Amino acid sequence: MHNQKNRVDYFELKKRLKFVNRPLFEFCGAYVNYLDSCYGLNTNDPKINKLCSKQVLYNDIMKAFEDELSPFVKAEIAAFSFSNILQGVLKAFLFDYQNINSFDALMKKYDTYPVEKLFDYIGGCFINEYSQSNCEDWPGGDMDAMKKFICDIDGLDIDAKEKIMNLFDFAKETKMRIRHIIISMYNVFKKFEQDAVLQAKKQQKRYANLMEIDYDYFCHILKFDDIFEAIQSNDRVELYISYMYTVSYFCKEYHDGSVFLLNGFLCDEYYALKLEQHSVENFLSILSDKDSMNILMCYAKRPYYLLELSREINIAPAKLRMINKRFVDADLVDYEYTNGRRYYYLNKEQVDKYIDMCKRLLR
Repeated sequence: MHNQKNRVDYFELKKRLKFVNRPLFEFCGAYVNYLDSCYGLNTNDPKINKLCSKQVLYNDIMKAFEDELSPFVKAEIAAFSFSNILQGVLKAFLFDYQNINSFDALMKKYDTYPVEKLFDYIGGCFINEYSQSNCEDWPGGDMDAMKKFICDIDGLDIDAKEKIMNLFDFAKETKMRIRHIIISMYNVFKKFEQDAVLQAKKQQKRYANLMEIDYDYFCHILKFDDIFEAIQSNDRVELYISYMYTVSYFCKEYHDGSVFLLNGFLCDEYYALKLEQHSVENFLSILSDKDSMNILMCYAKRPYYLLELSREINIAPAKLRMINKRFVDADLVDYEYTNGRRYYYLNKEQVDKYIDMCKRLLR
């Protein structure tokens, strides 16, 4: 399951890993997920939607945004729909500044932040979304240079270019508009904040326990093998398990020798769903092959050793061994030794499980 080459040593990680509490990320997760739903960005993976639909608190928060935000705020949110600017600005503040741990601290930082630096975020989000090949040349921090850079991009959507230029032309007003949206959404969220934070702490304990009882699985579902270099090269590893960022994988390295990891609490269930879907696809692929079906039907009747079955259905032993390995790997076929020979037979209990998986996915 785990890439041994990139396996993070348990004892080394234990020395450096700390589970941390970052309550403001619960607001950030709620904020981002609601905006994504407004922009139609939350339907890319039905498995994630399926998992989120079962979370009562999560759905209560999403409904509260929909019911309680004013028409004016919703219109403002819609006005920014041409880009992920609103999401990007808030995430940038929280991920870039580790000392922001309360909403008051966030707004104090935002209010005193130079408009040029804010538009480095805003323009950067836009460029990253519309012209990724130009990201390395982005002249952040200089209003005129940023505007010229965007204007000079060939093939850029005319409507999107006009909208981003309007934001730059009325920079102070843009800053106030974003501020109003953030504050309005927090005012809705804050009555749920304590419950969301408690859920996050509860899930943190669950993952801390998982680390102790199944370390490799813990690393696998949190994708530690993908960020092996970042984990290995930092003295401190801070891990936050979020409730509102239900399924999320994020890694941010800092200059002080620390790395911050954010993971959603449903990462394990999401992995299980993906594994189930992969298993069902493999099962259906097996059933679609004529030779495979003939072999399984034979095993369903009685146990066979391979040479015997090869002769009975007239299939080359090498091909039979290859197909049989696929069965064993999928747990569709099991075996037992009798008189020194390995007899294979259909694992009917596992077949029933695959059929149940198919039913669940089809529903």
